[in-house]
Amino acid sequence: MRHSLVILLLLLALQGRAQLNNWDPSWYPTDTALVFHDDLDYYLNAYSKAEIKEMRKQVIIWRMNFDKLMRQTIRDLRTYSEGGGMEPRTHDFTLPIAQEPGTYHLRGNDGKIRAFMFGSISNPPSRMQMERWSRLVQKYAKEEVQLFVIYGRELHPGDKKTFKLYPDPQSEYEKAAYAKDFAQLGKLPVLIDGLNDAVYTAYGKAPNGAFLVDKDGNLVFRGTWADARKMEHMIDTLLKWYKAGKPKNFEAK
Repeated sequence: MRHSLVILLLLLALQGRAQLNNWDPSWYPTDTALVFHDDLDYYLNAYSKAEIKEMRKQVIIWRMNFDKLMRQTIRDLRTYSEGGGMEPRTHDFTLPIAQEPGTYHLRGNDGKIRAFMFGSISNPPSRMQMERWSRLVQKYAKEEVQLFVIYGRELHPGDKKTFKLYPDPQSEYEKAAYAKDFAQLGKLPVLIDGLNDAVYTAYGKAPNGAFLVDKDGNLVFRGTWADARKMEHMIDTLLKWYKAGKPKNFEAK
């Protein structure tokens, strides 16, 4: 997606043209998993107008002709939303951890529910979600649940005063330093994607995309924008489903 994606979405939301939050929170069983409906909406719908206004202050709005920006942004979003460039399955990865020595291997942690989002220090929505997901880390501390962030591509590198110190990283070392700064915004492990953005690309190039992998390694949800409320609902449902013995006719109570 283009560098200016969030700029347009914030502006549209302030103009009252954003779609309603019409994600379907229900689920359906397959032979191997309990699957949730994808949330591939074009608009930021996880935030109040006041929160969007606050995020808007962090970036420069008028970078290019608005009509040109809008057309290109919708093309970029539609490519992701319609599955272009992203095969909707679990893409395995092993990535270094920003806060400590060592790596994290996704499929090496089968047996746990794994929820993750992409983010970067120059991405206002992911910065806000860090605080919200940190609450979920505390909630699920005694459950077989892992939540983490994959530090992907800078969304507004070097933008305005807020992100002046964070231009596009030119080395793995520089990107790791950014990830360590980002990690201070919350309590989630932060994994560091490589400069080639391999994991970010495999999962569809959504700067604040969110994904849910069940205990058996199935990708059971993907969303264009991370939303802690939706992830909490799905994790709660999965936990109940597993504790009930994974029935095909499942109703959460």
